[in-house]
Amino acid sequence: MNLDLDELIAGWDCPEGEIAARVVHGYDDAEVLQLRVDMGLLQMSIAGRPDGERYRGRATVLEYVRDEIDAGRTPADCVWDALTRELTQFNYRRLALTHLAEDAAHEDRERDARVWLPAAVRDIDHCILILKLLAEHREEGAGSNADLAPTLVFNRARLIARLYTLDQRYEDAVEELSAGVEALQATLRDLGADDEQCDSDPGVEYLRQMEARLRRRYGVTRTLHEQLDAAIEAEDFETAARLRDALRRRCDGDRSPPTAY
Repeated sequence: MNLDLDELIAGWDCPEGEIAARVVHGYDDAEVLQLRVDMGLLQMSIAGRPDGERYRGRATVLEYVRDEIDAGRTPADCVWDALTRELTQFNYRRLALTHLAEDAAHEDRERDARVWLPAAVRDIDHCILILKLLAEHREEGAGSNADLAPTLVFNRARLIARLYTLDQRYEDAVEELSAGVEALQATLRDLGADDEQCDSDPGVEYLRQMEARLRRRYGVTRTLHEQLDAAIEAEDFETAARLRDALRRRCDGDRSPPTAY
């Protein structure tokens, strides 16, 4: 068996500052995810924990820690350290999954995009939940990773908007981007940014531009929620009732992506 990594990554170069990922078949013929890094690669399981392991009988460290807290027990320091390592693992995998999702979307491979977009959102949500738990119960653990939060919130909004667009749910995509702007600005404020910094943040500007493009492309002048707000403000209660019914019907058939909020 050849253990030289050079053979595995031969011809698989990654330009500096970019991400490269791929899916390959392992020795047991199971699919595994590979992320190209300097001088090598990271190999991860696609489902469950990226390292393919369980933690003390739970699917993830996050699940174990939440169960301990719910039971009124204080997790040991080694458990918090394991949770921080899990954050790193899941963040690497969400990078790889996001790359696969965006490649599929750009190349109009809808079937692949429908696989990788929800998977990337799943890992983003997992990371967000870990950050929230660290912030609530382990301040020193959250501090070193807090800067990751805006990146996660930004990517979550744009990936879910892509999912909605695939389903031709253009109003939902627009509203997701609008909500993403608010969530990103709130996250930046939590990190000490002032109003001007929040308004001019590149991530905020990107989401706004993406929202504007979708509105133009799909003719979304005002969403149902925006029309409802306008009807209520104008005290046009008949129109408001009709719009509420329309929103209710839309929600009845909703297939919302997973949420960490």
